[in-house]
Amino acid sequence: MITVFGFLLRLFSYVFHTILCLFVLAVAAISASSHTVPRFGFLPFSDETMIRWLITLAIVGLVSVFLAVTGIFRWVFPIWAAAVLWLMAKGFFLSPYTFPNADAFHGASWLTFGALGAFFGALWVLKPRRSR
Repeated sequence: MITVFGFLLRLFSYVFHTILCLFVLAVAAISASSHTVPRFGFLPFSDETMIRWLITLAIVGLVSVFLAVTGIFRWVFPIWAAAVLWLMAKGFFLSPYTFPNADAFHGASWLTFGALGAFFGALWVLKPRRSR
């Protein structure tokens, strides 16, 4: 039973971070092509470097998911998941960032809660696998 739970948690973590990275990469690409700066007030990056940071983080995230799925460097993925969780928690709740309305607060809360679950799934990646 615990093995099934761990597998589902790990799968959720892979899917969560893949979708998050693809979304961030798409936002950065659209922003770069339209010469506008995305307004992510919860991130600690300046307007001049925002697009560069978003592209870099998205690529690093996708590479870490790939390395974890293939088993090449499984330990990189939990570090990535912890960094994402820290950026969300610090940016949304431990900074002067203010939410425009209650729906934005609820969305950020659910997204951060999902990142917390994905972090636990990323930790499950480090568990040694049984040989078949």
